Amino acid sequence: MQKDSYMKTIVVTGCSGYLGQHVVQRLLQENYAVIGIDIKDFPAKGQSKVSFFQGDIVDKDFVVRACSNADAVVHCAAALAQFVRDTDRMYAINVIGTKNIIEACKECNIQQLVFISSVEVYGINVPVPCPEDVPLRPVCPYGEHKVEGERMCIQLAEKGHGVAILRPPTINGPGQNEPFLVEQMKAVKEGKPVILPGGGKTRLQMVDVRDVAQAIVLSLQKITKGLLIANVASDNVPTIREMVKALFHHAGKKEKILSVPAPIARAIVKTLSLLGVSPLEPQHLEIALCDYVFDNNRAKKTLGWHPVKNDIESAIDAYEWFIQNI
Repeated sequence: MQKDSYMKTIVVTGCSGYLGQHVVQRLLQENYAVIGIDIKDFPAKGQSKVSFFQGDIVDKDFVVRACSNADAVVHCAAALAQFVRDTDRMYAINVIGTKNIIEACKECNIQQLVFISSVEVYGINVPVPCPEDVPLRPVCPYGEHKVEGERMCIQLAEKGHGVAILRPPTINGPGQNEPFLVEQMKAVKEGKPVILPGGGKTRLQMVDVRDVAQAIVLSLQKITKGLLIANVASDNVPTIREMVKALFHHAGKKEKILSVPAPIARAIVKTLSLLGVSPLEPQHLEIALCDYVFDNNRAKKTLGWHPVKNDIESAIDAYEWFIQNI
């Protein structure tokens, strides 16, 4: 079917998730036609403007059917360890699901793909700020899965498709659902102590969810051929302690911070993780105990992208959403 030249049709996988919902809304603002894919129900807001396919990206036939009338795919769907404890299921979503998306791009003649990867492909103890061309040494299954996904995406680009691989750190902002950050916001709201491993003296770079959505739109507009691999991360990164102090100040609460020495924090997180009740995975603790900052100049130069929100502004917006909606 011939499509109007001014309206491309974009498939968004994981459209019911945190990032996916923001991406859908941003695409609609840009007058794209949107097809959403998710195993979960799609939120009622904006439902009338989105063609929604509910199903599992592990099912290739379903994926091909949902993508059959698309011009591009934004692949946000992923399984993180803090939400999916079954490692086999996590692998199926992250690797087999990505393979199915790529096969659908080939079979349906979809010429553009934006793949949401992660800075977890780098591992820990990385250069600061870390550029895109360092060796990838992931230390957890999620990072390993993203490396596999990137490899398949690079192969797709080599066949002539336009592929953008975007590597965000922790995504923050309105709608935040990361367990560790939710626990922090809950503590601030209730005026209780916020526990900071290592005292929160390190810089843990994040990025606002709306800035990631904008990077995706720019990728669709500019990466029509070839390959882009780019970090999408904030500017002017504060320490974790500075971020938490800013939240207490914004909330009008007395600052309460409980510093936990790194060895004790490791023992606690390891035990809670084994019990399946830890809000923080062991590898994420190690990330929080070192400076974790990434060079975002490639995205700026190639896409013309610039993060609008700094980490403190994004955290405050996340907190405001939290107290109004939770």
